[in-house]
Amino acid sequence: MTSVLFRAERRSYPNALFNIKEAEGSSSSFKLTPHKAGTNILKVPYAALRTHYTVPKIISKGIGPITIHGLLAATLILDKTSYSTSWQAVMPTFQDFSESMPLMWPPTLQALLPTVSRTLLLNQKRKLSKDWSAVVKAYPEISYDDYLYNWLLVNTRTFHFISTSRKVNTPSNPDDRMALNPFADLFNHTDADGCGVAFGPEGYTIIANQDIESGEEIYISYGSHSNDFLLTEYGFILPENRWDEISLDPYILPLLSENQKEGLDDVGFLGKYVLDNNTVCYRTQVALRAIFLPMKQLQRFLNGQDDGERDQSTVNQFLIKVLDSHLKDAEKKLKRLRKVDCGLASQRETLSRRWHQIRLLLITTKSRM
Repeated sequence: MTSVLFRAERRSYPNALFNIKEAEGSSSSFKLTPHKAGTNILKVPYAALRTHYTVPKIISKGIGPITIHGLLAATLILDKTSYSTSWQAVMPTFQDFSESMPLMWPPTLQALLPTVSRTLLLNQKRKLSKDWSAVVKAYPEISYDDYLYNWLLVNTRTFHFISTSRKVNTPSNPDDRMALNPFADLFNHTDADGCGVAFGPEGYTIIANQDIESGEEIYISYGSHSNDFLLTEYGFILPENRWDEISLDPYILPLLSENQKEGLDDVGFLGKYVLDNNTVCYRTQVALRAIFLPMKQLQRFLNGQDDGERDQSTVNQFLIKVLDSHLKDAEKKLKRLRKVDCGLASQRETLSRRWHQIRLLLITTKSRM
């Protein structure tokens, strides 16, 4: 097997050279090797994956109904063979998670998260609470901190997974279609084209997307995610993110009457208004028109019978008000961050960088208009 240089997210190991056979327990020597585009960098066999199919029956039956996420977290504690010691060497520590994951931040800092991050965080808390209740009832000896740590390992280190076997049922909840994948933790995220990740009957394969020189860092993509998503789900933000976007819902929805909201809901355009690096989304264009256009005229715009050019200047006026409200809110959050002294300096700095990114996106959009 070939050997390559990897660095783990949030915990970097620039001098750690991993040979796959070595990580599996052989005595192979370390050696860096370049890779050509299209070649296989790494293969993780099906048998090495940790899924709900690999959970010992004594554990799953003991806990009873629970999400796959929650079950895998419990299994990491109860079944000590689930992680090899070599893989644990690149796992983040409890302290790493405490610093980076908003789920473990002080409530004061959680309250200063952007809207999308706060919504995701509330969902995390609900899921964790249900999972923890099921696990502690069956295994009261497990500590909350230990379970929280392993729950976050599963949350940040699973791939989408559907069994290739016809003998097993695929979980009905898409969020439960997950597999812990050895060595996936060694790849950092990129918003550009990372290495290809393919899944088949034999397992996962990481494929070079370009020529990679010896010692060069190797990336994969965790998905087309905004920085708000990356922050809450993985504990980091990118300085530049081509997929970044911000929610305009808190600033548009209050402008709409109940009848206007009902009308937008009927045509499938209520909520999910976003602004990205390039444009204001079409849903936002529709919602702002709903503020001043009769429903019949709005329907013409939706049907493509009206290109909306005559209304665009009015739409832009409302949009500027929305951007100004969001910008004012960003300035307030930054001002509060300069005053609070709870949590860690690194946590406050991450939040500050995120709000500065949001502020810059809003200012850039206004100047473009």
